[in-house]
Amino acid sequence: MANEEALHLYSRDRSKPIHRWVYEVLRLNIIQLHLKPGRILSETEMADLLSVSRTPVREAFIRLAEDGLLDILPQKGSIVSLIDLEQAQEARFVRLAVEKEILKEACTVQLSGLKNVLKDLEENLEWQEECGKKTAYDQLLVADNEFHRILYRSCGKERVWDAIKKLDYNYDRLRVMTLPLVSGRIIGEHREILRVVEGREIERIEDLLSRHLTWEIIEGVVFEYPREYFKAFPVQGNVVR
Repeated sequence: MANEEALHLYSRDRSKPIHRWVYEVLRLNIIQLHLKPGRILSETEMADLLSVSRTPVREAFIRLAEDGLLDILPQKGSIVSLIDLEQAQEARFVRLAVEKEILKEACTVQLSGLKNVLKDLEENLEWQEECGKKTAYDQLLVADNEFHRILYRSCGKERVWDAIKKLDYNYDRLRVMTLPLVSGRIIGEHREILRVVEGREIERIEDLLSRHLTWEIIEGVVFEYPREYFKAFPVQGNVVR
C-alpha cells in the first residue's frame, strides 16, 4: 500500500465470524482516520492486507455503506465517505438529548447495582488514563465509548447506545481530530460524570453534559485538516451549529 496510510489491525476474537471481524477492523480504521475520507478502497487490497478472501470484505463493504461510512459508486469503486458536518451536528444533538435522560436514570440505579456500575466506570477511567499517558488516542476513543456504554447499560438502555453509534459516525471522526488537544479534559469530565452518578447529583447533569459534548472544540479543529475530507467545507468561523 505504497504512499497510503497504514491499516491498523486489531486482534481477532476467534468466536466471532470472520466477516464481522473484517467489518469491525475496517470500521475502526475509518472512524479513527487511518483510512482517510475520500480514500478509494478495493476488495482485493483489503483482502490481501487482512489475509482473508474477498467474500468477507465484500460483506463488510455492504455494511459500511449501510452505516454511511463507505460510498459504493458505479464504475468508480468504494470510497470512504466524506465527513458531513451537518449530519455530525444532528448526531450530537440527539446524543446530548438522550444522554441527559440516561444520566438521570443512572443516578437512580438501586444501591445494590450502583456499586458494580461505579466499579466498572472506575476501571474504565484507569484504562482511559493509561491511554492518555501513552498518547494512545485510538484506544482512548474505544475506552471513551465504552465508558458511555456502561452508563446506558446500567439503566437497561444498551440498545439505545447501539442505535446512537449507528448515527454518530461523523461525530466520532470529528472527536478523533480533537482528542490530541483535549484528552485530559475529556478524562476529567468522565470522572465528574462518575461523581455525579455516585452522588446522585441530577442537578449537575445539564451543564456537565453540555460541556462534555461541546461543539466549540470541533469548530477550532476542522480548519487544521484538508478541506477535501469534508462533504462541505465551512467558511472560517462559521462551522455548522
